[in-house]
Amino acid sequence: MLAFIEGGAVMCIELCSAKILAPFFGTSIYVWAAVLGITLTALTTGYYVGGYLSSKTSNQKQVAWLMLLGGLLLTLTPIISDFILPITINFSLITGTIVSLMCFLFLPLVLFGAVSPMLINLLTSQAKESGKNSGTVYAISTLGGIFSTFLVGFYLLSNYGITKTLYGYGLLVVIIALILFIYSKKTNIKVIGIAFFALISYNFSVSKTPGVIEESDGILGNIKVMDRQYPNGKIYRELIVNNISQTIMNLESPSESLWGYVNVLMYNINSYSNGKKALLLGMGGGTVYKQLINNGYTVDIVEIDARIEKLAKKYFFIDENVDVIIDDARHYIKTTNKKYDVIIYDLYNSETPPVHLMTKEAFADIQHKLTDNGLLVVNFYGFINGSKGRAARSLYKTLKQAKFDIHLIATPGEENERNLLFMSGKNELKAKQQIIHNMIYEMDLNFDDALLLTDDKPVLEHIYLEAALQWRKDYNEVNAKQFLR
Repeated sequence: MLAFIEGGAVMCIELCSAKILAPFFGTSIYVWAAVLGITLTALTTGYYVGGYLSSKTSNQKQVAWLMLLGGLLLTLTPIISDFILPITINFSLITGTIVSLMCFLFLPLVLFGAVSPMLINLLTSQAKESGKNSGTVYAISTLGGIFSTFLVGFYLLSNYGITKTLYGYGLLVVIIALILFIYSKKTNIKVIGIAFFALISYNFSVSKTPGVIEESDGILGNIKVMDRQYPNGKIYRELIVNNISQTIMNLESPSESLWGYVNVLMYNINSYSNGKKALLLGMGGGTVYKQLINNGYTVDIVEIDARIEKLAKKYFFIDENVDVIIDDARHYIKTTNKKYDVIIYDLYNSETPPVHLMTKEAFADIQHKLTDNGLLVVNFYGFINGSKGRAARSLYKTLKQAKFDIHLIATPGEENERNLLFMSGKNELKAKQQIIHNMIYEMDLNFDDALLLTDDKPVLEHIYLEAALQWRKDYNEVNAKQFLR
């Protein structure tokens, strides 16, 4: 039981730590690499410490203390992170991520890591039993981790959030430790005091961000809905994922977005499309969907996070009867038999675009789902020049390799404030309306360092990092730091 609970606790705090970081440092491969790296470092340290302690003296009391302190730190993780993240948000991505994880992930994992070798020592009376006992303990610990991964990832986070998940699992560990103390007849006032502190720790956790209408944690990370007045005097309702605004809707005119890219997108879709059947990949608050409907399109929507659908219908004036397909966009493209006149990529998860949908193979699948003169529209970062624009140039090169005819439209503003819209035709694009927006021509771009994006070599996540970090930095100033204040 101890091994099973310990293994589950390791995966619980690892998954929750990644989600705690997401509103401040994003969800890029670099954040996950830091989480995994710190996890392995902490467990390595814990295994060594546990082995050392078991060579000196090993008893149930020591194991109980490790579990008790580890459970206490689980319940305190939200409180510690609330204190440390306002400080580390001012650091660089890698430094801030690592320092944050060292503060709230490292120590509990060291404690849990030390449990397994001590359990093995307690179970082993003869040398010939060591191999069997080691295998059994680590197998059961891993089984607990597997169970916890599915339970936390697919149920607890989405239904109860990070704070309640950590608090609940921490209390479970503390209770198991108390039972062990009682069984060993080693209970004292310090044990009771620590258990009581773990019990009341939830009262000191920040349960809701001020000014937020609704907030939850789940598959995409942290999601907030809030109303905010902008300098133009209008009140906009925002859908915010990991502190990056995904939708900003005018409350008085729900089809109107604060962002000009929605109108630019719609004008150019009408200009290049030859049909009215559209597939929208990525729902957000539904402003693009509402514009499509207002312009006479029939629309299928694919959204990976069921919470987005519920929030869009509850707060963003999407009709309850609208059918939303909850699925990964690539999976839907591969499995659907439907064909569309327009397919729209509006898929950012905070500052992170979906790399598995932006490969030569993914675009080949899209080709098969478009009608003869179908149009693919990809919404992307506004950077096209220099090192920050390498990702967009690589995307352009990959679309060309996939036999698309491309008209690249830039929305108004500087590169860090605008969007790029890749209007990509299955056949030659012919505008039915006057081209009134800024078009970037292929002859003006340098593709010497552009890469062909493939499933086998998913490099996009590496080459868009500089642009993503710029977005994250800008939005931290607008959103994250405001919420912290």
